[in-house]
Amino acid sequence: MPIELQAATPVALVFAVLADCEQTLATSKEQLAQYFGPLRAASEVYAFDYTSYYQGEMGANLQKQLVCCTERIDPSKLAAIKTQTIELERQMARATEDTLQRRANIDPGLLSIESLVLATSKYSGHRICIAPQLYAELTLLYQKGRYQPLAWTYLDYQSETLQDFLLESRTWLMASR
Repeated sequence: MPIELQAATPVALVFAVLADCEQTLATSKEQLAQYFGPLRAASEVYAFDYTSYYQGEMGANLQKQLVCCTERIDPSKLAAIKTQTIELERQMARATEDTLQRRANIDPGLLSIESLVLATSKYSGHRICIAPQLYAELTLLYQKGRYQPLAWTYLDYQSETLQDFLLESRTWLMASR
């Protein structure tokens, strides 16, 4: 007799959008809504001054915002969605003499009542391969009334701005069960 598999619980699709200016941030959100459906909520926009990692490619004075889609999704779609956001980044990139420079970095994520998982193309030992050259990372774990950071959680995901956004989105998720 075959083993019956348990269906995955739908989760909120979120995007972390890092942009070189306000216009790129707005364009990114418009494109995300076109690809993935209406956006339900957005965090406050904040200055991304936690690291200089992206400045060589994208410049200084970067802005970041998290957005949440209206429709919940099957979490098994994360790799396909990350592939689509990579293509969107390419379409929005600035062409230089021999390369493309991103104007936006868009990382999709899965927000559940238990956690936040983000997709990335960067390997690290704590990330799980979900497709060729794509990885998923458990970024935050809900415990004791908050989304708690792990040893590798980026500093901006530990901020009150994002905590407020994630907790509001969690309340919405619980009400829409």
